[in-house]
Amino acid sequence: MAAPTVRELRSFAAAVGLALPFCAGCRSVAYAPCPVELATSLPADAFERCRGVLAGRFGPIALADPAGFLLETDWILVDEPPGRRRASVFRDGDGLAVMVEARFLVEPPVGLPYWSSVRGDPRAERELADLLAGALVGDGDG
Repeated sequence: MAAPTVRELRSFAAAVGLALPFCAGCRSVAYAPCPVELATSLPADAFERCRGVLAGRFGPIALADPAGFLLETDWILVDEPPGRRRASVFRDGDGLAVMVEARFLVEPPVGLPYWSSVRGDPRAERELADLLAGALVGDGDG
């Protein structure tokens, strides 16, 4: 096979140069956790309130660190589509943020099923943030 000519190399370089701006636009957007919007500061029992909401919505707590204000559930199965997800609540600056991770069962036409890569679930994050904001309002008596 003959070496590429100077003209072919220039054409290739020009094509790559034209394609780069389009490829730069294809980068994925950085993930940002969903903030829990609170009008007031966190109550003294915020960690326990968050633990109750998280366990009630997403199942058993797998990690609880009161000093670092970090709660994380274990993976739970979901039906539509078949998969599993877990949720986390953590301190983010002066407030709190949530993250709901999901991965789904992929069934290829040939081969064994496998789990997809983990991705955020923005709808579930917003729902959880709203539930937590409601639980953190007031004195916790009812």
